[in-house]
Amino acid sequence: MAPHLPELRGDVDELRQLLEDEELGQALRRRYWPHWLHLGWIASTFGAALKGIPVLKSLRVSEERELTLKDGGTVSLDWWRGLKTGRPVVLVLPGMANSSRSIYVRYTMAKLEEAGFQAVAMNYRAVEHLEITSPRLGCADSWKDLPEVLDVIEAACPGQPILAMGFSMGGTILTKYLGETGAGSRLRAAVAVSCPMAYPEHYAELERRKFLSFLMAQPLKMWLWKKREQVAKQWPHCDMKQVMLSTSLLTVAGYFFEHQGYHNVEEYFRQNDPEPVLSRIACPVLILGAKDDPLMQPVPRETIRQNPRLLLVETKDGGHMGWAGWGQLGPSIFGASWADGLAARFLSFHVKTLPPRSRL
Repeated sequence: MAPHLPELRGDVDELRQLLEDEELGQALRRRYWPHWLHLGWIASTFGAALKGIPVLKSLRVSEERELTLKDGGTVSLDWWRGLKTGRPVVLVLPGMANSSRSIYVRYTMAKLEEAGFQAVAMNYRAVEHLEITSPRLGCADSWKDLPEVLDVIEAACPGQPILAMGFSMGGTILTKYLGETGAGSRLRAAVAVSCPMAYPEHYAELERRKFLSFLMAQPLKMWLWKKREQVAKQWPHCDMKQVMLSTSLLTVAGYFFEHQGYHNVEEYFRQNDPEPVLSRIACPVLILGAKDDPLMQPVPRETIRQNPRLLLVETKDGGHMGWAGWGQLGPSIFGASWADGLAARFLSFHVKTLPPRSRL
C-alpha cells in the first residue's frame, strides 16, 4: 500500500484557479492513502457497502419531511440537525437502495455541516421507510423529480445558494439533471461521486460482469420484498416469486421499468444517460472516481474534457465509494472519507467566489 497523487483532468485556466486557493489547492495536491484493509477494489467496495447500512433510530440527528409530488409519488427531505435557514444548502443524493439513514450519508452530512453548510438529503420514491404511492420507483430517472424538490428547498431557505452532491446512482441523477437544465439549473456547484456517466456502456458492463450484477441485485430484492404488499397494489401482475429468483440486477429492474414508461431495460439506460448532455452543464462540477471502480467504467473522459466547467479527479485505488478517511491511527474506512473532505472544500470554494448578492 503506497500513497499516490490523484490525477486531475480539467480546463487549464479553471484548474489553475482552483489550485491557487489555499485550502482547495492543498486538498487537490494531497497524496491519497488507501485504508489499512485495502486489498484491491473488492475490499474497498465491500467496506463502502457496509457504510450503506442504515443507522439506528436513536443515533439520528435530523428532521425528515415527506413531500407528495404532483403525480402522487412520495419522496422526503431529511434536514441534518434540523432546518437552519442562514446557511448555503447542499442537497445530498444517495446511491441506489440507500437513503439519508445510510451511514456514509450521515458522515457526509456531518462533514458538510462542519464546513458551514445546511445539509439535506433526498430520499427517493419508495426507498427505505417511504411508501409506494405511485407506479414509479426511485431510480436513475429521479432527476425528473428534482425541480419539485428544489422548489421546496428554495422556499425553506430563501436567498441561500443551493449546491449538490450525489453518490453512485445519485451522481448519475445529478449530472443528468444539470445537463438537461443547462444554464437554467438552480444549482451553483456540484460534486458527483463514483457515478456512471456513460450509461448504455454501464449497462453493457453489468451484462458482462454477471457476478457483480448478481451482488447488486440483492439489496434491491430485499428492498422490494419488504414492500411486497405495496408492490402488489401498484403492480398486481408482477410475480414477486420471479423477482426474488432473479440472479441479475438488470432482470430485477426489468420487471418494473415497463411500468415507468420504458419498453425495455436498454431504453431506460439510454434515456437517462448523462453523457450526451454533459457538454451543457453550466455550473462547476467536481467528478470523483477511482480507476479500479468497475461500476463507474467506462469514464467518458473525452466528453468531460470538452466542458471547462467539469473537473475529473481520479485516484488509483478506492473501488466503488470505498475511499479511506483519516483517523487517529492513519487512513481509516470509518468516518468521513477522502471524497467528503475534498467535496466540502470544492463547494466552499465556489460559495466563496459567488457574487455578493448570490450569497444572501
